Amino acid sequence: MGRNCLIFSFFMSIVLPVTGNTIIHAQQTVSSRFRVLIPDFRPINGESNKFGEKLADKLRDRISDLNTHTAVDEKDIKNDLKRFDMEMKDLTCIKARQLAQQSNYEVVLCAEYTGTKLKWDVQNIKFVDTNTGEEFDVDAITSADKQEEEAASQIVERFKLFVEQTRVAVFCSDYAQSQQWDSSLENCDRALQLNPNATSVRYTRANVLRQTERFDESLEEIKNILERNPFHENALLLGGFVAINLGDEDLARQYYRKYLELDPANASVRMKVAYDLAQEGDPLGSVELIDEGIKADPENIDFYEQLGNFAFAGAEQVRKEAQIDGGDGMTQEVVDLYHKAIGAYEKVLDAKGEETLVTQLRNVSAAHLQLGDAVASAEFSKRALQSHSQEPSLWAIYAEALKESGQIDDAVKALSSIEGIDPNWPNLHLRMGSWLIESNSIEDAIEVLQKGVTSGVSPDQAANMIFSHAYSTYIQPAQKDYARFVALIVNAKDFEVTTQIRQQFDFWHAYSLYNRGMAIGSPETVASAKRSLPLFQQALRLFRASKGYADRTPSIDYQRFIDATNTYIEIQEALIERG
Repeated sequence: MGRNCLIFSFFMSIVLPVTGNTIIHAQQTVSSRFRVLIPDFRPINGESNKFGEKLADKLRDRISDLNTHTAVDEKDIKNDLKRFDMEMKDLTCIKARQLAQQSNYEVVLCAEYTGTKLKWDVQNIKFVDTNTGEEFDVDAITSADKQEEEAASQIVERFKLFVEQTRVAVFCSDYAQSQQWDSSLENCDRALQLNPNATSVRYTRANVLRQTERFDESLEEIKNILERNPFHENALLLGGFVAINLGDEDLARQYYRKYLELDPANASVRMKVAYDLAQEGDPLGSVELIDEGIKADPENIDFYEQLGNFAFAGAEQVRKEAQIDGGDGMTQEVVDLYHKAIGAYEKVLDAKGEETLVTQLRNVSAAHLQLGDAVASAEFSKRALQSHSQEPSLWAIYAEALKESGQIDDAVKALSSIEGIDPNWPNLHLRMGSWLIESNSIEDAIEVLQKGVTSGVSPDQAANMIFSHAYSTYIQPAQKDYARFVALIVNAKDFEVTTQIRQQFDFWHAYSLYNRGMAIGSPETVASAKRSLPLFQQALRLFRASKGYADRTPSIDYQRFIDATNTYIEIQEALIERG
């Protein structure tokens, strides 16, 4: 039986926690016993005799002798039957279970028989826990007229196994609740040996196996449960979770769909299942479930809200997986998912207006950007800002869209709108500076970056933006522009950078002056020497100041630069002296 079944008297005051289908409370006090409803046993072929009545009488006596259980008196049974205009002969096992539930009897013991007075075959013997509906099946026994006492003794011996199984099932449950997994499994296994039909025990065992990450074994238990009861709600939910962990998304979706069949019109249940599926790593499965919900209820805005969330998350997931094979990952499936997210979120915005979540609005703009449509992204962002003008994240994505569409000035202006809302917005001034540098508005970029430094931006980070742009634009290419680099590195050195960064800047400043000096001094005239000499002299001072950076950079032959610069200085000085 399940962990919520009947227990010994010393467990009777416990309220049992549940992981199965039904919440059961032990209703007895310590001094009471569980009540067992035993209807007269029925002949299978309608034989007219008193054997079934006599055997039931004997069993009522024998069960009442137990410390843990007592039989419902025959008079009480008949009084209960009168309430429903029934007689004892009408009491099949199914009706007995229904009557027990109505009268709060905890166990039903029923059976049928066939044969003759000389040999009765007592069959279909069942002990039923009315709280869970679980059955403890008993092998058939053979009896005869006037042997009812012996037959009753045999059945009671089996009943004691039922009581033992119930006791062990409680331990299975209690140890699981206290996370003593090994002890729980030990008792679950014992309970299942005594009653393989104990679904609630099997569910507890599946849950414990899941908790200990033995997912394969857990899934086997779940399949066993669902073979017996294809609509066991918790087993379907647990099966979905376990299947996801085993990487079987199709099976997980199958279980979740089966669960939803139990209440297909319940939108909240559908959304909860879809959410759980997404949390377990399958947003695409969530999209399918919500799409089905929309078909059934196309006016439910909550569905569109979730569809947008799951479709956007699914697009991101599929794209990352596609990028593993190279490229940008923008497969047709990704494109379709982004479009689905956009369509869903736009419906939400139409319906909810300023109540729409900012993250959802930003996702629409981001999806347009991912699809390469910066104009659509900017247009939607502008529309969203009409109702959410104080949301910095929307201004940020709007600025990104403007920048991607080539409207740098407007993009910077959009970013500057954030200053009045949240001056501490992450990387605000760095982004503005970066975009201004890209558009070659260096002076404006420096002003913005200096403003950022006063707001807490690292001077190193701000200066490096100028240096990196200058280096990649004027030093790295085959066509050098040392003069322009020098102008920018001077701007970068205006920031109060750390010693290491200063040494790096000094080296490349010196390197550029050195190369300019060589170019200017190449005619080797007095005029060229007078122009190049100050460059070499300044380069030498900066090379010496940059020694720490050169020492940290193995590819730099520091002494060669020192020696060469000194040589060029001597040459220029000699040229000037001769002149």
